[in-house]
Amino acid sequence: MSKEKKGPNMMSKVWNLTKAVTKYVAYGFKTVPVEVYETRMKECDKCEHLLKDKGACGICGCDVELKGQWSTEKCPDNRWKATV
Repeated sequence: MSKEKKGPNMMSKVWNLTKAVTKYVAYGFKTVPVEVYETRMKECDKCEHLLKDKGACGICGCDVELKGQWSTEKCPDNRWKATV
């Protein structure tokens, strides 16, 4: 029997998203170039923490496709860094 990955609880997800959105807004809604985004998504696809059925990070709970576009964000598993 395999264990299903669940990720963080709802309060942690809300807190993590709130912090991410706050930084994103504070830095002027800056996004990364397409090449950087694609590299980030390749790293997420290889990650054991990815909740593929949800498209979410199993560590922070954020939507990886959304967070991967924001220049202010970094991977919580240090697979990619913020660019601002």
